[in-house]
Amino acid sequence: MRFTKTVPGLILGGIATVAIGAFVSGTAMAQESSASVSRLLNKANTINYEEIEMGKLAHDRAGDNQALLTLAKTIQDDHQANEDAVTALSRAKNIKIEGTPASVDQKYKDMENLKGAQFNEAFLTDAVEGHTKALAFFEAEKGKFRSDPDVHLYVEETIPVIRAHLEMARSMKAELGHNSPQNPENNKSASR
Repeated sequence: MRFTKTVPGLILGGIATVAIGAFVSGTAMAQESSASVSRLLNKANTINYEEIEMGKLAHDRAGDNQALLTLAKTIQDDHQANEDAVTALSRAKNIKIEGTPASVDQKYKDMENLKGAQFNEAFLTDAVEGHTKALAFFEAEKGKFRSDPDVHLYVEETIPVIRAHLEMARSMKAELGHNSPQNPENNKSASR
């Protein structure tokens, strides 16, 4: 008899322990999820900042190459729109966006001294490398936010834009080539 009186107490104690464990586990998962969203949005912010600044720089340094200027403007505008989405999501999720790393500013300074064909080659190389890394990052993040429809949608909508930028930059890089005599547009110096 005494055993049966103890068992209900053990069972209730076990349920309470499981419930507390689930609550603590849920809290830890929410913190981990928040940290993952923060990491995603801060990385996206860095990518956007770099691409927006490079697009602006291309306007002054790309010379008379209209195709490259159009690509740079497209990249700049699309990354500004993406940054607007990052800002809205960070506000909705109460996530602080950190400052951009000094490496982005250093890359800008390094390219600031180039003009015309030299700038065009460096810009396209950077666009291909940067968008390759960005695409890999977002593809890796793709399945991590299924439980958060806002973040999941953001990742899903960002991937095709990054892929399009990468394809355009690759195509243009292959077409232009460095100081290619077949494409004199690449060889004009900056007229500004």
